[in-house]
Amino acid sequence: MKNLLIIGVPRAGKSSLANMICDKFGCGLISIDVIVATFYKTFPELGMHEEPEKSEPILSKFIFEYMHQLYRENPTRKYVVEGCHLSPETAVKNTCSETCDIVCLGYPDLTPEQFLVRARKTDWASAKDDNEILQMGEYFIKQSRQDKDTCDQHGIKFIDTSDNIERTLTEYIKQTYGE
Repeated sequence: MKNLLIIGVPRAGKSSLANMICDKFGCGLISIDVIVATFYKTFPELGMHEEPEKSEPILSKFIFEYMHQLYRENPTRKYVVEGCHLSPETAVKNTCSETCDIVCLGYPDLTPEQFLVRARKTDWASAKDDNEILQMGEYFIKQSRQDKDTCDQHGIKFIDTSDNIERTLTEYIKQTYGE
């Protein structure tokens, strides 16, 4: 098993997949979203933003250097790195395919209305009105479609979580790692 970088749009199942793999194989987990939130609040002078497209240039240098350092220090220890702050293009440019696989999650076949229904089942959407969630859904669905196209161009595995997320992630783990 190689290290794994899990990227994609928010609410696509990245953290769920990362936790499933870490639990199954005892890998270390690195959450890019936690790193971004920490830098954003603690070191605002770095210019880190909670919005992925604004933080990516700064964040990518840190994350990939950190991943390379972890590998150099202990090549047998495996890590799963997950978060929505890296694009497929950045991941391909900065990841060593010999030591790390990349997988991207998204929901290109979801409708904004389905996104709203899904969002209302979770805590994160409780303070948002329906129009705001629908707009977010439109943006994330569009981004999912772009990410899928980019992944296809670069040979990155894209997991479509438009349907049942848990079943889709479980099937991915079985197909990729067995059992």
